[in-house]
Amino acid sequence: MLHEYEMYNNERRRHIPSALWPFFAPDPEKYYRWRVQLDCACITELFTWGNETPPSESRWLDGREALPPGQLRCEHDDGPNPYREIIAWHDRREIPLPADPVDPPKWADPDVWALLRHDEPRASAFWKVTLECGHVEDSMPTDLDWKPDDGPSLADSARVSQMTEEFEALWASHPDFQPDRDLEHTRRMLAAGWPLPRPETECYTCPHVRQIVAYQRVGWLVPREAKQQTEPTPQGRNSRAALERRLRRLEVDAEHLRGRLSEWDDVRDV
Repeated sequence: MLHEYEMYNNERRRHIPSALWPFFAPDPEKYYRWRVQLDCACITELFTWGNETPPSESRWLDGREALPPGQLRCEHDDGPNPYREIIAWHDRREIPLPADPVDPPKWADPDVWALLRHDEPRASAFWKVTLECGHVEDSMPTDLDWKPDDGPSLADSARVSQMTEEFEALWASHPDFQPDRDLEHTRRMLAAGWPLPRPETECYTCPHVRQIVAYQRVGWLVPREAKQQTEPTPQGRNSRAALERRLRRLEVDAEHLRGRLSEWDDVRDV
């Protein structure tokens, strides 16, 4: 593990100034090793900054986003993406979209496609949102001039009734048109008045993350002298260990913000 970390760290230090090494490429002496078990029964090993905060209370990155405390991505796939309610709206980016083709794709019924397709090029705003499960998604589309304070707009009641009849007829004639989760989502949206933007969206993270249910101490990544291992650790809000934990949390938040700034720069360049 130490050899792998040193190889990874040496490569990382090649791309950042030495002044930033303590924050983004620290010496291995700072890290503590844990063996953890996930709720899928998988067992893996993790590093934490110091040995005070257990991995079940830490936040681990999934790409650029921090997962809720104690969650970790696993290779298991736990079925389809569930729909989750949106609880917060964050950054947005504008993306130009071409006109939809006249001929429907293979998955679409021609009559439904005639209702859904856009015959002119347009642009949409795509938002990064936080879902009720605590995960972050960045594919929620809205009109360009929409703001979260505006709330969703509702379709005319007569139009909702017509759409309901059309969907019911479609489901009756094509029972496999939508899987159950999508069908129930459509029913909820119709019952809510067909709100735009949608108050819920798919979570692409939920099927791939697991909760840490048990952990075991392994020891420092770089073994320490026996005297150092038995030395009492200062306690309290301003102890070195407490300050290091706070610093580590701030580093995770800083990395998250840098990712968001990078996305903003990409949009501005476009």
